[in-house]
Amino acid sequence: MMKTDSLNTATKATTSAQDGKTQNGVKNALNTLNGQESQVLTAALTRDLKSFGEAKSRHTANMLELNEIGTAISRSEKERQVALEESEEAEHSWRSRFRALKGAITPEMKNEHSQRIANRELAEEFTALIGELETDKTRAMLSACASGKAYVEAHRTAFSTYANNEWNAAIKDLSPALIRAFCLRLRELEIQGNEAPKRTLVQELGDRILSQSQLHSFSMENEPVLSQLGLYRPALTGVDMNLYDSPIKRSMIARELAEKADKKQEG
Repeated sequence: MMKTDSLNTATKATTSAQDGKTQNGVKNALNTLNGQESQVLTAALTRDLKSFGEAKSRHTANMLELNEIGTAISRSEKERQVALEESEEAEHSWRSRFRALKGAITPEMKNEHSQRIANRELAEEFTALIGELETDKTRAMLSACASGKAYVEAHRTAFSTYANNEWNAAIKDLSPALIRAFCLRLRELEIQGNEAPKRTLVQELGDRILSQSQLHSFSMENEPVLSQLGLYRPALTGVDMNLYDSPIKRSMIARELAEKADKKQEG
């Protein structure tokens, strides 16, 4: 009897030791996998954040060019209007004096006549310049639409990568107490005859987390990644959203600009 008890004790001890080794082996393997996964996710986030920064810089540069062209157009339109008004006023004054003097032109009137013509020509130059600037503005808007789409897509990608990284890190380190309580609650639902115990429990847990999330607020001072990305899609202020949302229209305008450029070179 004593030999049997000793044998059982030894067997249990051996089994326990083997189980311990197995558990340690599994834990070490999981730690290794988690470490490798963490490196991959960190590399992906670094890559996506870099792409986001580059896309943001390109779009910012395109918007700066677009705004500069818009400013130039506004300035040219004002200068053109001034030149037209001065030319019209000078012409009216000059013709009145010309008739009053019965065609006798003084040196002063000759200078005024030259200035009147110069103002009219200056207005014509501004008209031509505004036309060219409008073409440049259209081309710049197409570039802004393209860079804006790349900017938004880069934000979507980087935000998704970061959110998934944070989610994976959180669920990887779930509280053992929560896991234990989850198992007990699941068993309780099964004992009670719940038709869908897993679905019920997942719904309960999800509702509780969702309720808690509504009370959460992000402090950007403590969010080095989110402070770069922002919680929402980048604002595309100044971009023609009708053009942005219409690939067909953008393609048509790009083709028209190309044809216009070809004709200009031929001419």
